[in-house]
Amino acid sequence: MSKLDNKADYDYGGAIPLIEKKFDHLLHLDVDTKAATYNLCGGDLKGKYDAALLAEHLPPTWGVLNGDATLLSSLGKALPEDTRLALESTNFVGVFGRVLEEKGWGGMKCLQYLYVWDYQAVPAHEADYEPIFVFLDGGRRHVVYDLVHYCSRRLDLNKPGQTGPGLRMIPGWHSFLPAPNLEVSALDRDIHVKPLTDKHLETWWNIPEPEPQLKIRKHFLDPFKLEAPGHFMDEPDEASVTMCCTFLEIEKALAEFEDPRQGLVEGIKRAMTRCIGLFALHRLPALIQLLSEMSQVGLVAMPAPIASVGMSLASLGNLLRDGFINLTNSGKTFFESFGRASDSED
Repeated sequence: MSKLDNKADYDYGGAIPLIEKKFDHLLHLDVDTKAATYNLCGGDLKGKYDAALLAEHLPPTWGVLNGDATLLSSLGKALPEDTRLALESTNFVGVFGRVLEEKGWGGMKCLQYLYVWDYQAVPAHEADYEPIFVFLDGGRRHVVYDLVHYCSRRLDLNKPGQTGPGLRMIPGWHSFLPAPNLEVSALDRDIHVKPLTDKHLETWWNIPEPEPQLKIRKHFLDPFKLEAPGHFMDEPDEASVTMCCTFLEIEKALAEFEDPRQGLVEGIKRAMTRCIGLFALHRLPALIQLLSEMSQVGLVAMPAPIASVGMSLASLGNLLRDGFINLTNSGKTFFESFGRASDSED
């Protein structure tokens, strides 16, 4: 397949959702950086763009620049056709950053990085923003990153320039997982951190349609109130809360069990009890959606598709018991070091 023109609309006979990029010009915003301001922050904070500081503390990552292409080349034939086409039409816009600092001597700093793509394959929508916040407090350094659906997680970092933990992007989702030992040869290279100005934030917050909007506001204004585990969104809906709860149970189980496949199944079982339960079955579709998305990006093997309509906790439990929902080989490789990395989180 050839690279799709990102300025056009595409209709694949009605069977595949329209891939449309109406706000591409807003993502590639032309800003006069000499006149740019960084005042969108809490009253006791001050903002600026410091290219050297942002470059020095940019966390090591894998997959940001070529993860979608790698997923296509390795699992393309096994992925749904709409996912393949969406992946092929996705372009990385860049990393935008700014520095917020508490006023006064010795104030803590937060380096706010926003990774921007013009499209996301799973779930499919135009414009995707992935936050990574690095906090500097004296000699200590940690990162709060977006796991899935803006669920926040923390990872302690080594000093700049030292080998150690980093972040591995989940292709298709564009979310991140902790990676304790990224190979130097596989790291994303030559990522220039562009200024994240007030004009960028105001423009992306106010895109006239909800899906392409930047939905993180409060924690951009004051990142020092961000909790991890927690959520980047101001008021996450119940589906997002359920997904975050589910993935937290999967994380804990992956850290507990040596076999990632067993950890996944046990984590889902625990989520069925602790995140849904018998008295909140209306949350079950959110768990099904999360599993479906994991299947679409090639991490999980499951009957396709599982419909939330008519699905019950008992029937889902039977699918898990009989091995119909499990990690793929790619998923097992991706998650095998998750537990070790989680040990370094608070």
